Amino acid sequence: MRNLILYFIILIFCVKKENCKISELPKKLKIGYASWGECDELIYEAVENGLNVVIWFSLDMSSNANYTKPEFKRGPNFYEVAKMIKRFKDNNYAVVNLISIGGWNSPHPDTSFSAEDYYEEWIEFNNKISNESLDFYGFDGIDWDIEGNDNMSSSINHFTFEELDLMGKFSQILKKNGYIVSMAPSESYLDSNTQNFSLSLLFNHPEWEKEHPEFTYHGRNVYSYILGKYSVDTFDFISVQLYEGYSHTLYKYEREKQSFGEILYSLADNYTKGYIVDFTQEENSGINKTIIKIPSEKLVIGLANAWASNQFLFIDENDLIDGYRTLVKRNKDVKGFMFWDIGDEGKNTTKNVPFYMAKVLNRMFSESNWSYYFSMPIYLELLILLYL
Repeated sequence: MRNLILYFIILIFCVKKENCKISELPKKLKIGYASWGECDELIYEAVENGLNVVIWFSLDMSSNANYTKPEFKRGPNFYEVAKMIKRFKDNNYAVVNLISIGGWNSPHPDTSFSAEDYYEEWIEFNNKISNESLDFYGFDGIDWDIEGNDNMSSSINHFTFEELDLMGKFSQILKKNGYIVSMAPSESYLDSNTQNFSLSLLFNHPEWEKEHPEFTYHGRNVYSYILGKYSVDTFDFISVQLYEGYSHTLYKYEREKQSFGEILYSLADNYTKGYIVDFTQEENSGINKTIIKIPSEKLVIGLANAWASNQFLFIDENDLIDGYRTLVKRNKDVKGFMFWDIGDEGKNTTKNVPFYMAKVLNRMFSESNWSYYFSMPIYLELLILLYL
């Protein structure tokens, strides 16, 4: 009888479509990145499998042909995106939809224009792609994914303070106006293992230098400048890409054979307690040594599905779930997990087994069947508790 009553409570909660729309982020994030320009059935299946945030990929912050105003370029087919989001809504899937800015080998933002200019263009861009018949009025916000380039001589492998300041100021304006703002730095771009700071993205990690001296695509806390100057509070969540090539995490997991639980705990502990970054190592930073501290309610762990192997970290289902259990048991829970990329869902692991990260994350957060209930309004949570 109690199960039947519980069923009707949940049914009432979701019968009206407006009750299943998300105006803010859920308490626990299960995030998937669409691949480059992707809008296909794999995205819908990933949402069916439990994703509650989709980050579409991706835009460049550039200029128009006459260089007279800023322009957001590239991106997926926005009409197809609108149809897909309508499909989410029609089937009562509550999904936050962000659009990424950047990506590997993509140009850095054009600093010829101000953050205010870009915000005006953002409003115009969202209006342009809106489709009233599909109940689509643009994206809920942005995710920063500005990175480096395969070509070591490319200027993209070096940030400027103008670029970082533009990212910080634009983020503040978006946040002030009610948009969701997130960032997804590579592990070395937000590196709690070191105090070092640089605008360059052409370093190696000490532990990998002997084995792979050729891999010099790491940063030195470049994204921490944005957090140090423009505040962690500007960002709704911060996803750290542990799958960066030859990362610290890969070395600990594959070479030192540490458990993923211990690695996650140490990582979360470092970020939540805070670590010092010495911004004086770059001239004109305008910041001294600063503590960078990411609260657990903003920290997201970035993983890869089965495309990753060799220099890129892949964590199988058992180790991932055990690792998350360790975080929870040791009171170091995080805001959520994200993965790159939805286009590789179902790809076989090295053990020739199809792997679906969305399913794994959903299973991981639903072990005790509480994650769904706790995403409801408090009055429904209390009502459910009375009948359990």
